[in-house]
Amino acid sequence: MKLWVGILGIGGIAASLAKPPAAEPAYTFFVTGDANGYLAPCGCSYPMMGGAKRRATAIRDLGEKGRTIVLENGGFIKDIGRQDEIKSETFAQLHDSMVGTAINLCFSEAKLGLGNLAALSQLSKGRLTSLSVPKSPVLDIPPLIKKGNFAIAGASEQAEAIAATLGESATPINQAVEKFVSEAQAQGLYPVLMLDGNRQAALRLAQKFPALALIQYKSVGHPPEKLEMEGNTALVTPGDGGKVLVKLTWKDGKFGSYLPIDLGPNFKDDPDATRLYKAYLKRVSDEHLLEKLPRTSKDEYVGSKACFSCHAQAADVWKHSKHAGALATLEHEGHDRDPDCVSCHVVGLDSLNGFVSRMKTPDLASVGCESCHGAGKAHSAAPKLNPMPKIGEKACMSCHRPENSPRFDFSTYWAKIKHK
Repeated sequence: MKLWVGILGIGGIAASLAKPPAAEPAYTFFVTGDANGYLAPCGCSYPMMGGAKRRATAIRDLGEKGRTIVLENGGFIKDIGRQDEIKSETFAQLHDSMVGTAINLCFSEAKLGLGNLAALSQLSKGRLTSLSVPKSPVLDIPPLIKKGNFAIAGASEQAEAIAATLGESATPINQAVEKFVSEAQAQGLYPVLMLDGNRQAALRLAQKFPALALIQYKSVGHPPEKLEMEGNTALVTPGDGGKVLVKLTWKDGKFGSYLPIDLGPNFKDDPDATRLYKAYLKRVSDEHLLEKLPRTSKDEYVGSKACFSCHAQAADVWKHSKHAGALATLEHEGHDRDPDCVSCHVVGLDSLNGFVSRMKTPDLASVGCESCHGAGKAHSAAPKLNPMPKIGEKACMSCHRPENSPRFDFSTYWAKIKHK
């Protein structure tokens, strides 16, 4: 009997040793970042792309519960004003609401100072990470974040500038990444790096540290249509403006499927993100940021109605154009007190004599004649003595910029509002 038990025991051990290793769970990665201030779609070309509300829906609908990793490579904002502070805080809250994983500390956010970074870390529930500056009592930002089989960290090519802004010492990027890779490997984790740098910097790091599973970098425009690999390292970018979300699948120890997702109107607004976004707009309105915009010009405007008696044909074209309802489109979306938007939907926002509000300056509440032709008070009083200057395509370009009007073509658009 003891012999049979021994044999059975040996057989059990052999069977156990013969079992294949457990397969690694699959993970879905979403790569985003570099919104450059665009919390919502902006522009006059249909369909408008991007926005945090659509992004949250895409991640929720296309991710894997419990196995979704969201990489946010910073770049929330472009400037350092009060609206940028509110914006960055909202981005951090949105990242928490969509179950994000990690946010890279980039120079764009560091410029706002220690107080704002502390708020971003708190609002994102500790998701802000950086290898570029050491963790300290003053700046309590972890060098890496663990999720599943991955160690995730952020680094910056502008480490010296970040450190100088925050009064900290910088860690050179090669030194930082080398230490990160070693720590990840020691813990049996795959190292994933978010890089505040361009493709050339990402390529260099991939060649120097081939153990990196993925490097996310910054770029302009639409991301590549196919996954780029340098050895075993995936090089990925979402482009800029928050218009595209990149989805990758990790399976069997490598990245497989790769899909750039255009965030168009087919993605409905996520309810939680919508709530946070409305709170952002309310903060902007309650703090009267539109009224606080600097007005450096003294141009004197009279409003489009003053032009109608002499320019009847042009007036009729304008009344039936989308320019005539430009402010109404912002009011419909709740952006009529948003400094980012209003200047291209009214007349003379930069002038002491320009638009103030629909109630106080109703004749300037649209894209009017003077938006293109310039202030007309002198011309209105004495047309022959003060002729208006001739204008052309250049007059359109201050508002029809590539980032918010990518399909703008002067000849096509001019045909819709052509007038004498």
